Amino acid sequence: MKRTLIIALVLLLAVGMIFANGQSEEKGSAAQSGKQRTLVIWYEGNEAESFARLIPEFEKAHPDIKIDLVNIPYASLANQQLVACQSNAGPDLMWQSNSWVNSFAQMGLLEDLTDTMKQYPNLKDFEKNINPVTLELGLLDGRIYGLPWSTEAMSLVYNKDMFKEAGLDPENPPKTWADMVEYAKKLTVDKDGDGIIDQYGFAVCGNAPGNCWFRFVPDLWAAGGEVATPDLKHGNIDTPEALEALKYYTEFLTKYHVAPESSVSNNSGDNRTLFINKKVAMYIDGQSGVMNVQKESDIDLGICLWPGKNGPTTAGLGGMYVDMPKNAKNKADAWTFLDYFFSKETQEWFPIAFPTNLEAQKGERFNNYRDEHYREQLAHTRNFQLLGDTPTCQTIIMEMIQSVLSGVATPEQALKDANARITEALDK
Repeated sequence: MKRTLIIALVLLLAVGMIFANGQSEEKGSAAQSGKQRTLVIWYEGNEAESFARLIPEFEKAHPDIKIDLVNIPYASLANQQLVACQSNAGPDLMWQSNSWVNSFAQMGLLEDLTDTMKQYPNLKDFEKNINPVTLELGLLDGRIYGLPWSTEAMSLVYNKDMFKEAGLDPENPPKTWADMVEYAKKLTVDKDGDGIIDQYGFAVCGNAPGNCWFRFVPDLWAAGGEVATPDLKHGNIDTPEALEALKYYTEFLTKYHVAPESSVSNNSGDNRTLFINKKVAMYIDGQSGVMNVQKESDIDLGICLWPGKNGPTTAGLGGMYVDMPKNAKNKADAWTFLDYFFSKETQEWFPIAFPTNLEAQKGERFNNYRDEHYREQLAHTRNFQLLGDTPTCQTIIMEMIQSVLSGVATPEQALKDANARITEALDK
């Protein structure tokens, strides 16, 4: 009986060794056959054409890595990233609006990139090759948690032909809030006399948290206000300055009726479509958005500094970061991609907006009417506050704007409610 048991055990061990050897050989042959590892990247934006070039170039240089590119709409990107970073189902790298990165870092959701960067030739001198202001939102306690790769600022965009038809000088665009209201009134037209407005003066953004944030907060700054107190612990928008800004922002629809009735549900893409279809004469947009206007329309385009309360205002510094979730599964290949992506050669052609790399910004492709005006706006920008939960505060600001545009709340009521909610978010 014992002998039978011993023989059975020997046979079992032999089979196990054969199976193990077979597995080893299978793994070896898979590696030798060039089986690829997958690098998952979440992005949002207008870079589809750039990625069409980037992916084949990168995969040719790194045949063992396959890029799985996932495009997520901007309106839901922050929430999806938040859920992914708090779970175990996130990407290896992700595009982020610069206004979100610091909040994610404060929540402990991002990889500290500071030391590992020094091991890669295109990353070790990263800070020397950029304007330091563009990196501020990616820093926490002096450590780097996100790398900015594009930088831009929004400006006022307008239709020169519509200006001429309204008796306005297209070479003398509005410069102040009062100008904006006056111009918008003249540019709002019932063309066929049927009592229905065919062309509105100005497109108001009432939807998508980030879209509203980038358009309302500069108006708040122009009035002398700010979202949070200097210590970043309390909301600061239940103030006369915020009331003045919110009234200005919403009264294009609620008082003057020179903005589309759909403003409460319109995001930046909707407003851009209205402009392309010649339904609105003026709107606020960034460099990459205007490129789409030029591709899809024959509009004689005007671009000027963003009008503020008493003159050109300070726009929020925009742009995109790329960062690595702390729970990323494939960090080694993510670093390989980052080193490739931040080479001067790649940065010269990839971003639609200005690359953060100062040498790459000097490329010939930026010598045109559109980019010269956006370069001027970049000189009139600042960073948003380093809030502990910017995505939530952006949603609160959007819902505040929507409540006023829809008539659900007065500006005073909306500000009081939003201020309390922002304080609660910052406390958390």
